[in-house]
Amino acid sequence: MAGDVNLFFNEPDDKSVAEIEIMIAEPRSRRRGLAQEALRLMMAYAAESLGCRRFVAKIGQANVASLGLFRKLGFREFKRVEVFSEVHREL
Repeated sequence: MAGDVNLFFNEPDDKSVAEIEIMIAEPRSRRRGLAQEALRLMMAYAAESLGCRRFVAKIGQANVASLGLFRKLGFREFKRVEVFSEVHREL
């Protein structure tokens, strides 16, 4: 297993917005496009099967690779949470 991609619906009655995250734990599997492909597949499934229309990613400010990955996928920054050193991006 290279890693995992997760989707969370933080509002039980609202499936239109989901928090999405990815982790490629295996170092040999990084920088090979797996994260991008896994995120695209998860978002397509969530949109087509679950009715999700907005995705939110909470990324550590120091995680340059993830910030670039989500930017490449079209996510835009909409919030910073300094107390947690997080950047929130949405699509």
